[in-house]
Amino acid sequence: MNGISKTIFIIFIFAFSVIARENGNELLDSVQKKYKSINDFSAGFKQSINGKTSVNGKIYYSKGNKLRLELKNSTIISDGTTLWNYNKAQNKVVINNSSGSDQSFTIDKFLFDYPSKCVLSLEKENNQNVLVMVPQNDSKMNFKKTRISVTPEFLITQVNIENLSGSVTNFQFSDYKLNQNLPDSRFSFSPPVGTNIIDLRK
Repeated sequence: MNGISKTIFIIFIFAFSVIARENGNELLDSVQKKYKSINDFSAGFKQSINGKTSVNGKIYYSKGNKLRLELKNSTIISDGTTLWNYNKAQNKVVINNSSGSDQSFTIDKFLFDYPSKCVLSLEKENNQNVLVMVPQNDSKMNFKKTRISVTPEFLITQVNIENLSGSVTNFQFSDYKLNQNLPDSRFSFSPPVGTNIIDLRK
């Protein structure tokens, strides 16, 4: 490659990189607007680690970072302040503050907190837009890269997280139902009589 060709190639790569970043920011803005317009939703939920399914069930979400995960052997509920992790088989519930828990995934964090600490770009996969987030060098994030797949309606179908250890955690969402006026009672928990209660709140 001669000097002129190399210069053109570098300019092309730089221009493509700038466009990808700009489109990444545009996609993020569209997804943020979509989720701000949603009061609540339910969807099918599946989590896998390194390609092996670990849990699947149903997720319920409401504004205020209210969350309910109904899994085979457990139910995880948050009203935005308190987090209940109820193990059905053991009849045990662990209670914690939502902000102090070790939750590894919340939609609000990935859409409204993490992006400002990352470099954003846009990719295409299976006819879907994919928002790619790579942490900035000084951000001290707990992942190497996150890829968020988005439908043409700007709903998230998949979040793929490459962790610092090299393992990959994947969250998939399907069969969305929007704005059902889910009651607050869906996002609170009263332990059944006889439940072993472990309260970690301070």
